[in-house]
Amino acid sequence: MVKYGHIATIDYGSYPLRMRLRVRELLTRRQMTPYKLAVLSEGRISLSTLYRILRADGYASTFESKLLDAICDVLGVEPGELLERGSSTKKRQRR
Repeated sequence: MVKYGHIATIDYGSYPLRMRLRVRELLTRRQMTPYKLAVLSEGRISLSTLYRILRADGYASTFESKLLDAICDVLGVEPGELLERGSSTKKRQRR
């Protein structure tokens, strides 16, 4: 399921595909704090949103595409560098 303007858990065949934001790794690589990322985003990313993402190790059931765009802009990465495919919650069923 994908809503317009959002990236969500996607139904891929018979099991959902989980995506993970690699924010913690990218911040560590750049020696940047969540606070600095929020400040550099000029109000596009709230500090509470960043801490919520970090507490969940980057996993979220949904997140806005504007958030993805803002993180990519500030960190200077493409979406493919920020997103990581996670494990599914159900095993693919054999037919």
